[in-house]
Amino acid sequence: STRTLKNGKLGLLGKPMLEITAAIDATQPGISEGPQSFSIKEPAIKKRKASGFNCVVDDTFPTHSPTQNQKYSGLSGDEKTETFKSNSSEPSGDSIRSEVNELKGLVRDLAREISRMNSSENSTATNSPQSLQVSGNFPQDRIQQIQGDHILSLLINRGINVESSRTIASFLRESLTEQELCVEDLVRETIIHTIQDLIEVCPPDFNTLDGQHIMAFVGPTGVGKTTTLAKIAAFYLAGFSRSIALITIDTYRIAAVEQLKVYGEIMHLPVDVVITPDQLVQAIEKHRDKELILIDTAGRSPRDEFCIEELSTFLHPELNIEKHLVLSATTREKELLETIRRFDPLGISNTIFTKIDECTNLGILLNIQIQNSNPLSYVTNGQRVPEDLLEISQKKVAELIMSQHEGPMHG
Repeated sequence: STRTLKNGKLGLLGKPMLEITAAIDATQPGISEGPQSFSIKEPAIKKRKASGFNCVVDDTFPTHSPTQNQKYSGLSGDEKTETFKSNSSEPSGDSIRSEVNELKGLVRDLAREISRMNSSENSTATNSPQSLQVSGNFPQDRIQQIQGDHILSLLINRGINVESSRTIASFLRESLTEQELCVEDLVRETIIHTIQDLIEVCPPDFNTLDGQHIMAFVGPTGVGKTTTLAKIAAFYLAGFSRSIALITIDTYRIAAVEQLKVYGEIMHLPVDVVITPDQLVQAIEKHRDKELILIDTAGRSPRDEFCIEELSTFLHPELNIEKHLVLSATTREKELLETIRRFDPLGISNTIFTKIDECTNLGILLNIQIQNSNPLSYVTNGQRVPEDLLEISQKKVAELIMSQHEGPMHG
């Protein structure tokens, strides 16, 4: 067996070395049968259990004779010396040295081969064009069929699932002539128009705001609920009025209250912390003169039914709270659909997607929208407040899905 060790203090520093442990069977061809034993002098402080031949091999293997006690130094100063005795029936030191040196040679050859293979793979990945990514267990003939269809390949490479891609591709062939299907810009524009008809958006219309508007942000942990709330508050503050109040019921996460209070101090907005459902009712009543109330909630695991039920006790239907489910675009489609299903008992009205700047392909937006009846209200594309909050439309979302840009997108 082999393993890599470092001979520094506590094994953290120092030159890495390769330890090879070799064992010799008790019975070998050409060796007379009889009792064989190794006499091991073990340190009193540290007991070791030895079986057969066991030593640490450094760059060179020491020469020894079968009738002489040999000492092998370990890899560090703390490694103790072990003494082996061999009788005349044991293999000679030359044969053992030869076998170990052969093992070392094999290890070096293996390391060179692995290095060569990695270099070859990296070169191939760099020089070859981007391959088509198809999720699921697809037969090879299906994959080849998709790769031969440039429209289908385009849609799938944007992250749109195979079923939706086939439907859109079929619609394009019915709508465009053979000549038009060869015009790339026309095909892309037609795809955008087709996708936007499949997207439903419903952002809050603050221009026609009549009376008080209350929005609550719910969802799993770490999706950016508090940051999204701050973006919307700053957006409303800059474009409409200062009649805003912030409320948080997130008393579980460390520094969650302080985070929202910092936003409130920067924007000079009141921040209330509530612990019970009754306190939430009182806080809303306290700010009945405000045009917009934004409520931050604690992140809940979609599998924690008890916590979701507890959250529902705060967000009573009679309070007329608009509940926005915040989802991360970096989450897998299956988990997103499960999250939507688990949070549905809260009476979700809208969906917000965050972290689209961390996605290479945004077909997930269409995949979820097709299976989710709740319209999109916002899309966020970064951590800046309030810049990284996109005012969306059906066409804007469709353009994002078909966009080839990677990384942060600001608009």
